[in-house]
Amino acid sequence: MWWSVVLVTGMASAAVPDGLRQLHVMAERQSETLGLAESRKKQAEERRSQALGALFPNLNARYNYQEIDPPSGIRGPFTRINQYSALVNLNQPLYRAAAYPAFRFTGEDIKLQAHLVEQAGLTLWAEVIMAYYDAWIARNDLANVLALKEFSSERVRDLRERVRVGRSRRGEGLQAEAQLSTVEAEVGRAQQAVAAADERISFLSGTQSALAFGALPTPSVGTAPVEQLLQTAENRPDVAARAQEVRLFDELISSSRSGHMPSVDFNGNYFLERTGVLQDSKWDVGVAVNIPLYQGGAVDARVKEAVERKREAALVLARLRREIERDIRILWQNSVALDTVLVQLKNAAAKSRETYEAARRDFGYGLVTNLDVLLTLNQYIDTKRNFDRAVLEKELVALQLGIATGVRP
Repeated sequence: MWWSVVLVTGMASAAVPDGLRQLHVMAERQSETLGLAESRKKQAEERRSQALGALFPNLNARYNYQEIDPPSGIRGPFTRINQYSALVNLNQPLYRAAAYPAFRFTGEDIKLQAHLVEQAGLTLWAEVIMAYYDAWIARNDLANVLALKEFSSERVRDLRERVRVGRSRRGEGLQAEAQLSTVEAEVGRAQQAVAAADERISFLSGTQSALAFGALPTPSVGTAPVEQLLQTAENRPDVAARAQEVRLFDELISSSRSGHMPSVDFNGNYFLERTGVLQDSKWDVGVAVNIPLYQGGAVDARVKEAVERKREAALVLARLRREIERDIRILWQNSVALDTVLVQLKNAAAKSRETYEAARRDFGYGLVTNLDVLLTLNQYIDTKRNFDRAVLEKELVALQLGIATGVRP
């Protein structure tokens, strides 16, 4: 297990660019979801304090004052027109069956909320990674389209000159101009994709700060065995949270069953002042026992509800594990496929560039037509765009595999 974690961690962290870490820092400060998860954890801690307070003694000061319509007849302590008392009351729970599982319940809830905070952080990483690489892919694609536009513009200028001196037909110039118009439309779409990606980044970061993207990374080849990835995924915080939720409902079942149990409290009063026949008595103590005999089936219903909630939590956990395995296998298959695609596209990009350069030379000698040159140019740029996208997708999938196994970059 330890080696699998090291392997996945190394695979993910080796490809983390500075711009991605920069975006994550800003997104952490901005994220409402992460703040909500941390707030829920603090609320769980306060609920634990409340549950602990149910086991501690309660000390209260009380003052009672009452005036009555004096009855006719003999006057005495009970017929005073004003009755009052001032006292200090102490109540100490001696045995409350529900208090102990309720206290344990809050402890398990704190563990659950801690796992959910960790999962919120992991989910934020996933969102940041996707937004960053979407923006990088869009920017790189725009750069390739702009390069195609430059090549096409150069081609138009060259053919206009050739048409002017009679070395090329007017139709060849029109072909080049049509190519340029098509590429200009592609530039507009690529710019729109960049703008949309930038909006997603701004939403996550809460700012309009420019991020570092840098040059295209060196293609990384290789994927960890899927069995190791699946084994590491058992440590994911959402898996731990759902398993913790099952344990949480164990305590809820216990707390619900305690409704059948008696409660015992100790009570003590110290009177500072009071009226009546006991006005000279300063204190009293006692024990109160409450034994539930019949509550209309409410306790049994609460127990059955808690059992079903535990069953629901177990089903959610089983479903989550199956979804994780599915996602990891899909990402793993994508990563393995990209290993092959990268090798093939790298060779194709190199050959298509050579083909384009050769077609340009041959056109000067009159061996090929302008249409041949345009076709090889388009093929070269399309292949390069596909190769560049595959390089970034490989980096993206590597990071996504790390997230899918619960390992942060």
